[in-house]
Amino acid sequence: MNDAALPGHAARRRRGTPVDTVVRRLADLLGPGPARCGPGGEVHDIVIAEPDEPLDALPGDGLSGALVLAVGARGPEVAAMVSAAGAAGAAAVAVRLPAPTAREGGGGGIPTAVRAAAERSRVAVLGVPPGVRWDRIAARARAALAHEQGDFGIGPDRSGDLFSLAQTVATLTGGLVSIEDAAHRVVAYAGPGDEADELRRLSVLGRSCPEPYLALLRRLGVHRRLREGDEVVTVAEQPELGARGRLVTGVSSGRRPLGSIWVQEGARPLAERAPQMLRGAARLAAPHLVDHYFQGDARARLVSREELSHGLLTGRFDASALAAHLGIDPSAGADVLAVDLRGPVDESGAGGSEAQRAEAAGIVSVHAAAHRENALVVQACGQIYAVLPTPPAPSAGSYADAEATLLRWTGDLVTTLRRLTGTGAQAVLAGRAERLADIPAVKRRGHRALALLARTPDVPVATHTRLTPALLVRDTLDLLDGAPDIRFPQVAALVVRDREQGTDLARSLLLYLDAFGDVGAVAQRLNVHPNTLRYRVRRAVALTGLDLEDPEHRLAAALQLRLDLDGRERERTAFPAP
Repeated sequence: MNDAALPGHAARRRRGTPVDTVVRRLADLLGPGPARCGPGGEVHDIVIAEPDEPLDALPGDGLSGALVLAVGARGPEVAAMVSAAGAAGAAAVAVRLPAPTAREGGGGGIPTAVRAAAERSRVAVLGVPPGVRWDRIAARARAALAHEQGDFGIGPDRSGDLFSLAQTVATLTGGLVSIEDAAHRVVAYAGPGDEADELRRLSVLGRSCPEPYLALLRRLGVHRRLREGDEVVTVAEQPELGARGRLVTGVSSGRRPLGSIWVQEGARPLAERAPQMLRGAARLAAPHLVDHYFQGDARARLVSREELSHGLLTGRFDASALAAHLGIDPSAGADVLAVDLRGPVDESGAGGSEAQRAEAAGIVSVHAAAHRENALVVQACGQIYAVLPTPPAPSAGSYADAEATLLRWTGDLVTTLRRLTGTGAQAVLAGRAERLADIPAVKRRGHRALALLARTPDVPVATHTRLTPALLVRDTLDLLDGAPDIRFPQVAALVVRDREQGTDLARSLLLYLDAFGDVGAVAQRLNVHPNTLRYRVRRAVALTGLDLEDPEHRLAAALQLRLDLDGRERERTAFPAP
């Protein structure tokens, strides 16, 4: 599984990446204080191997300078693979650590026999904790090499390189993903290695699709169909070739074919939305494959595009000039979606939060590209924003109809984010910008609405239209908070009296006003008898001089009560119940 078939391979072989640098890049996957033993060295390539593979017979450069991922090795097989990899010239071997109750020896969980083999073979050993998937280790390690060696891609902590894209598609489809160029060479892949069929093993090992399968694809007309459009083609299982069923779609720039993306079915059927995810991934893969062919500096181009997109979102640059550079019509409208993960999954700190947002941004990118062509996904203010250009010829119907469709799509996206990231992700449809120059204002609406939506974590998705009344109330309270001369003193005194005497007149009055005087509903919420609530309201009216028949009295009292009640109650009452 070396990189001999890839452009730029010779340059990478001249300059490797220190093992300890790779370990740092894998730190969030290997856990705090990752198990590590043996001498260091430089890593040039990532190789996935199993216990029964002859490690000294791989093509090209074999294991020279490789980080070997010992997939499937257990018990005595681990030490044997470490010895064999070291003898073949590997720089490091990643092995699965035993479960905590079965660990032998010390040194952070690496068994004594494995540590001894590492020292004898002069090879570094990295311990992979139980539960961490090998495909994530492989994708992150390859991205680390690309980042350190200046290869195509934008590094392990960004979502733009082909390996990260392949990993995102594998996660979303539940399959094993390969990205090939137009010469059928494998340039990126991801997915659980233990579910790979024989065809995938041969393709990844040799970095190209075997000729018998290519001949079959020509007979079936698969390549012709891929060139003719954005069709997702189903290729049935071929037992005689060791191939399970697959989905494939072409990647192109204009009329020029650039390559293809394949998804092999693994242990479980592919996700129902796998074809849509493939279409989105094909749109995202095109610029990367252009860089692959022309050996351009993809990192510089992608970072520039990201910065320009961020400028479009925040209004730092002229929208017309940015639109020309990004290939978007400046007079076109766009829907803006704001997403917040609501905190990192990784409890170790901010680094985990950034990595989690990068992973989520990749998921949003694939979904957005599948939903709308030329969609932009940008991270800003600790959140993720998707700018979805409106179709050139929108279908008949009102904006409300279009918003309802987009709301359903957003609901599916948030469900996916919650499932795959383990966070309480929420999203707000911030609205439609009629021109690209209006996007920053719509983005600010989304940011404010997300802050409000955080008060009801059980609500996954909302629209700015739905939140407008609550936002108006919150902004009004903020203005009143900054203007201490504007008050309803009698109602303010009621709140103070409650705090001094331990009564609950103010909150009872506020809930009574919010419920349009529905005594039964409010009494049930307060867990009191209806007569008790009636007494509290009469007492509050007597102490404040309120005229409940006067709408201005009711509005002023409700604002003052929201302003003066403690922050938690104010947050609850300033937002409509789900």
